[in-house]
Amino acid sequence: MFFAFIGTQQTFAQGKGKGKEKSVEVKQKGKDKAKEVKEELEQEVEEVKEKGKDKAQEMKKKKELKEKKDKKQRKDPKADKENKGKGNAYGRDKNGMSGREFGKMRSNEAKQRIEEQEKNIRDSEGVLNRGREKVKKAQERIKEAKENKEISDEEAKEKEEVVRKANERLSELDKKIQEQKEKVKKEKEALKKILFPEDKK
Repeated sequence: MFFAFIGTQQTFAQGKGKGKEKSVEVKQKGKDKAKEVKEELEQEVEEVKEKGKDKAQEMKKKKELKEKKDKKQRKDPKADKENKGKGNAYGRDKNGMSGREFGKMRSNEAKQRIEEQEKNIRDSEGVLNRGREKVKKAQERIKEAKENKEISDEEAKEKEEVVRKANERLSELDKKIQEQKEKVKKEKEALKKILFPEDKK
């Protein structure tokens, strides 16, 4: 037994020596890796700084060009006149037309728009009238079928509900048509006032 303890101590002692060598190697590898990472980071930082400087110079140049352009525009009165004619408002860009021609074109467009709206109203009224006739006929058919006991009370109620909903939709359509008529009427009156102003004495 005594020999067993001595043998184990020697093996532990031999293992400790190898462990130190390995730990030194691992430490050295870790230091090398840390140096590499540090160098890479420094390189990236330098690249970012260079890009930042380039961007700053580029922005400076743009600012200088913009300032020069602004100075030229302030000095040149014609530049202001050129910019005034552009925009989204009607009449800003008349495509080479005179004021009178442009006015006639706009009034014709307004007349056409009103005529188109009136046509749409007439079409909608036709749909409304046909719908009212269909609802009336459906109500009569349901009433007759109920009297002749061709359908049960439940079926009659279901059909009456469908007819009632259709009637509600037709009423909504009628309301929208009336609103549209009012709108067109106001637009027509406004157009007449513009085209045929009353003589002031």
